[in-house]
Amino acid sequence: MTTTTPAESTGDGAGTPEQDHFSQVYHLIMAAWGSQAVRAIASLSVAEHLDSGPLSAQDIALRESSDPAMTYRVLRAGAALGLLTHDTEQGTFSPTPMLAVLHEDSPVSLKHYAQAAIGPAFWLPAVLLPEAVAAGSPQAVQALGSTVFEYFGKNPEEARAFGAAMTDLSTPVIREAAAVIDVGTATTVLDVGGAHGVFVSELVHRNPRLTGSVLELAHVAEAVAVEARERGLEGRITGIAGDFFESVPTADIYLLKHVLHDWDDTACHAILSNIRDAMPPGARLFVVEMLIGEGGASSGAALMDMAMLFATTGQERDLSQFDALLAAAGLCRTRAVALRSPYCLIEAEVR
Repeated sequence: MTTTTPAESTGDGAGTPEQDHFSQVYHLIMAAWGSQAVRAIASLSVAEHLDSGPLSAQDIALRESSDPAMTYRVLRAGAALGLLTHDTEQGTFSPTPMLAVLHEDSPVSLKHYAQAAIGPAFWLPAVLLPEAVAAGSPQAVQALGSTVFEYFGKNPEEARAFGAAMTDLSTPVIREAAAVIDVGTATTVLDVGGAHGVFVSELVHRNPRLTGSVLELAHVAEAVAVEARERGLEGRITGIAGDFFESVPTADIYLLKHVLHDWDDTACHAILSNIRDAMPPGARLFVVEMLIGEGGASSGAALMDMAMLFATTGQERDLSQFDALLAAAGLCRTRAVALRSPYCLIEAEVR
């Protein structure tokens, strides 16, 4: 039996420093095609199909109604990337532990993120990254005909996929954040721009006396009830259709996760000011974002910042920049808790 493993399929060998650098940069360039191969593997539900054991490309193509030859080539790329092993004698593919991350039932799944993060809404503006740098402005309108969020409003299927992707990306850090939030005497919590409501659901689940709401655009708010029902929280969490640039409902606790990085300072000021204006005495705000460290950005934060650069008006920020945003809106930071790198939980109250 001949099995192709990732280490054997790279085609790399020791060379001169110049050759090694060439190879490293070449792989950085080709990573774009690799990410699309990962997207295709997620779309084909390869992880789920292989639950029953090794399968050939033809087996998977039959189940997915895809082209067998093309499916084989994508699976072969998956083996080169370390997601699969390839038994070339039997003509079958088997999962590696990495593939489990693309399984919809994984507790740390990135199945939906793999499909949405490099789907048209971000892939097309990404091609215009050099133009964004030259112009000093994002290129979503040039690539999509509208801003990213307007695009999602016109394309509900992609909007739902993006919401599921944000759930994938957020779930592990949300569990950490919810575990360190002391709700005190609070009884109401509002997740501002909280997509399907995973953050508020986790916090409400941990604190039986809490009831929660999610403020989202109308086409997103409808999905909140589905998330609540799936978590057994029906009746304790509701979706509120609205716009955080216009007004924010009153609550004891406010959650703001992966929102500020989408917007420039002026827009962030509007969001935070609306929250501050709605906060009753004793209310608190909890912000979860990637953090640029004092020694520089991690690869995760730096690459997410590239997405913000070409697709939105926002950016990833360091702690001093968040402090400045809060202060400008009449808020002050009372605590910052490091979560899994590069995430941070920032707690704030009215100044």
